[in-house]
Amino acid sequence: MGPARRRHWPVRRPGTARGQRQRCRGARRSGGARSYAAVPPPAGWSKVKLTPVCSAHVASGVRGQLMPLSPPPSPSRIPAPVPGRVAFALCALLLGLHALWVAFPQGDALTRLWVSSLIYIPTFVFAGLSCIWNARRHAHERAAWRTLGAGLLSFGAGQILYAYLLLVRQDPPFPSVADIGFLLALALYAWGFLRFEHAALTRWDTLRLGVDVAIIMAAVGVYAWHFVLRGVLAAYAGEPLAAVIGLTYPVGDLLLLSILLLISLRGGACPGPRETLLAAGLLALIVADQAFIVLGAAGTYQEGSWPDVFWALGATLFAAASFRPAQDHALFAPLAALHRAALFLPYVALAAAFALLVATQGGPGGQGVLWGTVLVTALVVVRQVLAFVDNARLTAQLRQLSGELEGRVQRRTAELNRANAALRELTGDLEQKVRERTAELEASQARLAHQAQHDVLTGLPNRALFQDRLERGIATAVRERRRVAVLFIDLDGFKAVNDTLGHAAGDELLREVAARLQDSVRRNDTVARLGGDEFTVMLLSIHSAQDAALVAAKILERLRQPIALGGAQAHVTGSIGVSLYPDDGADAQDLQRFADLAMYRAKQGGKNNVTFYAPEMNAAGTARSSMELGLRGALEGGELRVVYQPLHDLSGQVRGAEALLRWQSAALGNVSPATFIPVAEDTGLIIPIGTFVLNEACRQLAAWREDGRALERISVNVSPAQFVQGDFVDVVRRALQTWRLQGRDLELELTERMILRDVKGVARKMAELRAMGVRLSIDDFGTGNSALNYLMTLPVTTLKVDRTFVQALEDSPGAYRIVQAIVALGHALGLDVVAEGVETPAQLLQVRDLGVERTQGFLLGRPGPPEELNWEGTGEGGKEKGGDHWA
Repeated sequence: MGPARRRHWPVRRPGTARGQRQRCRGARRSGGARSYAAVPPPAGWSKVKLTPVCSAHVASGVRGQLMPLSPPPSPSRIPAPVPGRVAFALCALLLGLHALWVAFPQGDALTRLWVSSLIYIPTFVFAGLSCIWNARRHAHERAAWRTLGAGLLSFGAGQILYAYLLLVRQDPPFPSVADIGFLLALALYAWGFLRFEHAALTRWDTLRLGVDVAIIMAAVGVYAWHFVLRGVLAAYAGEPLAAVIGLTYPVGDLLLLSILLLISLRGGACPGPRETLLAAGLLALIVADQAFIVLGAAGTYQEGSWPDVFWALGATLFAAASFRPAQDHALFAPLAALHRAALFLPYVALAAAFALLVATQGGPGGQGVLWGTVLVTALVVVRQVLAFVDNARLTAQLRQLSGELEGRVQRRTAELNRANAALRELTGDLEQKVRERTAELEASQARLAHQAQHDVLTGLPNRALFQDRLERGIATAVRERRRVAVLFIDLDGFKAVNDTLGHAAGDELLREVAARLQDSVRRNDTVARLGGDEFTVMLLSIHSAQDAALVAAKILERLRQPIALGGAQAHVTGSIGVSLYPDDGADAQDLQRFADLAMYRAKQGGKNNVTFYAPEMNAAGTARSSMELGLRGALEGGELRVVYQPLHDLSGQVRGAEALLRWQSAALGNVSPATFIPVAEDTGLIIPIGTFVLNEACRQLAAWREDGRALERISVNVSPAQFVQGDFVDVVRRALQTWRLQGRDLELELTERMILRDVKGVARKMAELRAMGVRLSIDDFGTGNSALNYLMTLPVTTLKVDRTFVQALEDSPGAYRIVQAIVALGHALGLDVVAEGVETPAQLLQVRDLGVERTQGFLLGRPGPPEELNWEGTGEGGKEKGGDHWA
């Protein structure tokens, strides 16, 4: 390289390398990869500061920062403009051609000079245009990218002028007009980097960071002075303008490195792909610059050598970076360690300066190295002073914050103590009331639980509890290889006592009979009352039928003894039927049925005796078969009909009616529901029969309303077998739609035992019905396993007090308390309460005083055809027959 060419080495050197290096750091602060985190303020502050954070930092758990639920729109979704893609493609193509030309040069020296001087000019032009066209993809950094693109175009313009001077004039002066483009590019690079967004710092942090950068740059300046600047000054001795221009390039490089280092140390973000491309482009340009300096100083630089390829590579990498959004990437997370290493850079710079001072001691340029080392040392001392001041400031702040925190804790503790004292004062009475109410509810639940399994009048186990104990007794007998006996007892002469001495005397007689039965058996045996004057006894672990016969004889003997009832004496006997496990059957229901058959045979044999079950007694099953056959044709033959019993409110007005089923058989006569309903349930006929009753009741309610009768609703009993059908809800919906009724117009009556068979399944179906508006009533409440848990969880609307309790109100204080508990429980749960079986005016007055919403019974109206329904609320007294919820 000749002297004239060598004079111009500073021209290319600063133009690309510095600017692109700054752009890399600026890009790392750009909006594409930045997400905002809400940093919660200390207590008492009202504002929230939004701080840019790196996703890699968030992934590693930055404390005190809450990331947004959804990231901001990514700039990568904005398609790159077509001109930008074309410009980048041309850059890449020219880079490949340039590399091939350098590797395999063609032509003579003049041709190589022309090609080498012009080939990378389009690269800078297209790179600049690519940055400008792609700036729209970076909403928050559009100005920065356009500024950098202008710098690349300015450098390309300078190179065009330089090529003209070199190739046409063949002796370019220095300085020349081309330097305007190169120096303008230098300024545009610096301005573009500063326009990139980066993390904000406090004034104190900025001061400390500035000192760190000054230390590092001073150390770099020492080396630059020794290896570069001295030579520039010597080369342009006696030419002030040339010396100033020549020094501007290395000093400008040093300035750009300072800006780059400042931006890098202020951040801490992890670089993404875009930042990596910019850094690689900057590295390529720096390598080209340094190679040009070294080779130019040695006079060995030639146009078309490998540094030219690195300049083109740097410009192409900048163009590629303009396509990429600023974003964090986990692959580059390890580079965050560089920011921790930056804490030691000032000390490394000081050591490097001293090393150069030692190496150049006594040599040329040593005086400048000495003063530079003194400057670096002074800056390090300033940094240490700042560190001590910062530590003192932070210690004072920590002490102040600790005092404030302690004061806040004390004040908050005092507030809590005052609040606790006030709360204790306010809740003292509340706790007492809660305890009292809890005790009342527990006592009520205990009473209901006992009543659910025991007879109200006698206190004996009821049918449900007897069934349960019999099943357990059979299981025990299986293990012990023993027998179990079931005694079915029906009192002879009880009706006469009841009719002559009254119901109160009858109740007293039943209680006495219960006591005598209990005295006649062992403690582990069970005596139960099924209802009316029927009792059952279970004898556990007996050896033979003779043991059962002895107990039965003892019972008969005790029953024959007179019973004192006030001023009179009553005489009753008993008819006892006996069945044995495993001789007669292995099922609890079969044993009870067989004992019942044997009891009827005992009555037929003259009463007051004991009869053991025999297989021939099953001849009674023939009658059941006949009933089943007749029942199958009853629905189609019109023998089944629906009758209605009115429901009255407290004022005596008829508010609704209950639909009841009757069977007038052509062959069997008037068959009781208590007789044919079990047969229908066993055979599955209850499903079509129940659908018939439901539709007929809805039809009749619609007819009454057309006649001007203001009935609120119609009540229909539902069999367990009917309720568990998968399409039951649809059947109800179709019935309502057919007769144009609302869900609130219908009330379905369910039994407790049906609910307890499958509480979860029943609850789901009840919820569907309630969603339609249909009301749900618990029929004969209190005769099953009444449990508060299902009353609180199931969507029940009404409780119906069983007629057994209502009829015992006049003579039994216990029955009165139970009805009172049921009414209180229902009202506490927001349920309506209906009393059924009202037969006397006294009973009507009592249930009304207890607060029931509706009443039902023979006193108010007997079941009958629709046209005979008693709308006036009066009726004949008398005992209501049936016992089944269809009656």
